[in-house]
Amino acid sequence: MSLLQKLTTGKTPAPPRVLIYSDPGVGKSSFAATAPKPVFIPLEDGLDQISCTKFPHVKDFATLIADLKAVLNEEHDFQTLVIDSLSALQNVVSDGVCAAAGAKFLTAAYGGYNRGPDAALVQFRKDVYSLLDEIRQKRNMCIIQIAHSHDETVKYTDGTTDRRTAPRLIAAIRDWVVEWNDIVAYAKIRTMEDASGGKIVIGKNGGDREMYCVGDTRLLAKNRYGIPAGPLPFTWDAFVTAMKSGSGANGGS
Repeated sequence: MSLLQKLTTGKTPAPPRVLIYSDPGVGKSSFAATAPKPVFIPLEDGLDQISCTKFPHVKDFATLIADLKAVLNEEHDFQTLVIDSLSALQNVVSDGVCAAAGAKFLTAAYGGYNRGPDAALVQFRKDVYSLLDEIRQKRNMCIIQIAHSHDETVKYTDGTTDRRTAPRLIAAIRDWVVEWNDIVAYAKIRTMEDASGGKIVIGKNGGDREMYCVGDTRLLAKNRYGIPAGPLPFTWDAFVTAMKSGSGANGGS
């Protein structure tokens, strides 16, 4: 077959790769639990009060890889794989790198000079995300990753700085994970300012939740489905509706 005969045209539908991040208590895991037939790989506590199917709590890298290979190779009817959370996964990977290098801290591994974080990134890409790619392609599963948020300082080429909300991950790992995902969404509880400048929670029972799939200078978010800027209700149904009604352009990716 010639090279030109291998070419294809048009869109190639595939399950979405989704990174959801927020402050604690917004409901990331509850949101993921409403995706189609989900199975969780829990790397931290927090699922006890959520009705979901999950593996035992993962505490080491070898167990994580074994669980991912089980999802890939064993028979099941799950449609969504949830990694809960990336922040804890980063700790598991970092601990493995430190153990292999005989270092107490990732920044000191392999003599420093960013070699430790670079090794962690390689393990993320070659060992973890290569399996996630296979699971998505061969098992036709949506991949949801959950992460915690933090505020970070961003330096621009003109020398100015700003504060931005982003997933709480090592910079190189975060940048690569953000690029890999089709949607990076930030979720929060709706608030408004009162007369004194304080924040008032909007909604009952702890407040209404909303999510953002397009970023700006103060927020890291993106999507490849043409979901417009502005808040969406933080529900799976609203999320799917937004994906289906989007323009299909690279909406902020």
